[in-house]
Amino acid sequence: GPQSPAQPFQKQAAQRQRKMTRHAGRLKKIALTGGIGSGKSSLARVLSEFGYSVFDADKLVSEVVTEDDTRNAIVTLLGNDSYSQDSTGHLTYNRQFVRERVFSEPQLRGELEKILHPRLQNRFEVRCREIEATSGAVWIFYEAALIFEQARESSFDAVVSVVASEDVRRRRLQSSRQLSDDLISAIFAAQVSDHVRRSKSTFIFENEGRMDELPKFTLELVSQLRQFFHPKSH
Repeated sequence: GPQSPAQPFQKQAAQRQRKMTRHAGRLKKIALTGGIGSGKSSLARVLSEFGYSVFDADKLVSEVVTEDDTRNAIVTLLGNDSYSQDSTGHLTYNRQFVRERVFSEPQLRGELEKILHPRLQNRFEVRCREIEATSGAVWIFYEAALIFEQARESSFDAVVSVVASEDVRRRRLQSSRQLSDDLISAIFAAQVSDHVRRSKSTFIFENEGRMDELPKFTLELVSQLRQFFHPKSH
């Protein structure tokens, strides 16, 4: 019988689907996590200097919190102080207020995460699909403080945890971010221990030492990841 006009499109769609399936599995999502002050952001910076795609969950948060529905949900949960308004009426997310508010109340923290995380996940997935469509075979790193806390490790192909002793981390935080001892302790308490990180990660990145050693260690990590994703066939 005569071809219905829908067929060429269906064929195209099927070809596109095949192409997608061929590329599927070639995009590797790698979570980069670690407690506050562990130096995961420094590792992320070096990876991005080496030309890798690195998404920072904190930056994605700063995009997500500008959306109306997110803002309404956060204000309902934490009050008007969650955003500050300038003379032009422009609203800015009041990160410090929110952080201090939720770290002292675990239940609020859980509620805030319920608002933010599906939206973050969504944004990250969209970016991944865009990159996959244009590049195919790539690694994408996702830098986030909370991976195990939300049992998200299964949505990544590998998890790299940056670890450092609490003393080292506390010292770094006191010198770099003006955080009080109490707040540092509260944040440490809210994050999983390095013991948990060690047991659940694909790779552990020990970061006790000097920042000038970071590029060398980063190259070692990259070669371990390459070995992990493409084991040499013997």
